[in-house]
Amino acid sequence: MTNVTGPSTHGVESLYDSFSSDPPLGRSPSALRTIHYLGSKLRLLQPIAEAVAEVAPPGARVCDLFAGSGTVSLYLSSIWKVVASDIQEYSRVLCNGLLNPPPTLGERATVGQELVRQAKGGTLHDRLQYALAGLLDHERICTAAAAGGHLDGLCGIMECPPLIAEDTKPSHGPLETPWRSARRRIAAVGLAQDVGSVVSTYFGGVYFSWRQAMDLDALLEQVHRLGTAQKDYYLACALVAASEIVNTVGKHFAQRANPRKGSGEVKTPLIGSAVRDRSQDVFGAFLSSIDRLNVSLEHNMCHRAFREDFADLLGDRDLRFDAVYADPPYTRDHYSRYYHVLETMALHDRPEVSKSLIRSGGVARLSRGVYRRDRHQSPFCIHSRAEAAFHRLADGAARRNVPLVLSYSPYKENAGQRPRVLTAKGLLNILKSHFRVVDVREVPNVAHRKLNLTERNVAMSGTAELLMVCQR
Repeated sequence: MTNVTGPSTHGVESLYDSFSSDPPLGRSPSALRTIHYLGSKLRLLQPIAEAVAEVAPPGARVCDLFAGSGTVSLYLSSIWKVVASDIQEYSRVLCNGLLNPPPTLGERATVGQELVRQAKGGTLHDRLQYALAGLLDHERICTAAAAGGHLDGLCGIMECPPLIAEDTKPSHGPLETPWRSARRRIAAVGLAQDVGSVVSTYFGGVYFSWRQAMDLDALLEQVHRLGTAQKDYYLACALVAASEIVNTVGKHFAQRANPRKGSGEVKTPLIGSAVRDRSQDVFGAFLSSIDRLNVSLEHNMCHRAFREDFADLLGDRDLRFDAVYADPPYTRDHYSRYYHVLETMALHDRPEVSKSLIRSGGVARLSRGVYRRDRHQSPFCIHSRAEAAFHRLADGAARRNVPLVLSYSPYKENAGQRPRVLTAKGLLNILKSHFRVVDVREVPNVAHRKLNLTERNVAMSGTAELLMVCQR
């Protein structure tokens, strides 16, 4: 049976009297944006919690199966024991850092300041500063010139290939000499294949200024040396800082910013944001992130975070939970493309980069976004595999005999919005083949910003979100 209703409260309002329908960003431990996340559920937290409250009593264990940025997991954690899971390591780090932070607020600030001190004074920072000296000087001059209206130099930096590129060179003439010098010096100081230079050599000039990339490398070295009990929290703070300072449209990592139009004309407003973003201090952003993530969980409810494929987690009978909340992707856009830099920072490795023939003259060159070749390709985003993936999701929850709360975002055809790989009707048919009761409720007046292309940012009219509550 399928019931279509409005938002259902069922007497749980008292649990959420202090929550607004539009939660503020910032310090609240219940409604916190961690990173700039595509498809964030920040504005849907209360309806999600109300739906979960119908199927799981306070103190029960709830699995957030596609945890992403951790926003939903944190919001649920004040009432339920949370099992947060995602296929991406950056998500596991964010969720574990949020759900299991160091015990005292004062300790977090003290350790953070010590990590900054060690990063600034460490030998890695010195080696990188020597290797990148010419680029740092060129960057400083070009950034100052851009602030004064002379844009060509900064445009050249923003268009520059990463230092790992073997098959190309900077198109901006004055940049070629310091760029080649940096490559030679990085090899000379033993960092060409070392994880200590991964941000500088993969993402410097591309997503961050070279100074920011150097500082991120030095900070990551110190954070990854921490013991397991501490590392995830401070690594989460580093990821949040990187998300804040990155120089892209939308603050994600799907594509580097292009400073010129197809005609060659400079996008002047974009240069202004580039000067601002690339001038931000990494260490200051890191300490600000500690303050922002200074959540205080009143009760230790033994929350857990995993990096796991959804089907494997549902099939793990040694792991107990009483209900599942799931927000899988519904469009063709693979989310891993938007967070691959954070994934590399979390894994702290030197991945092989995918190659592309687009705008390359028929020669395979490093992908413009410097994507990991092994980045996750979600079956939910592939037409030929999506239906089977949703069947596995519903079947996995049904076989455990636990209720499933599923988020779905409809779209309007011919309105410039990203089409879904599966329609709401198709999804309902799948759910009804596994559950006796599928209760569908609308969450009105919620519009998502899907992508940054203007023609795809059409606000939805009417229903913008469905919650499907499935029970055996």
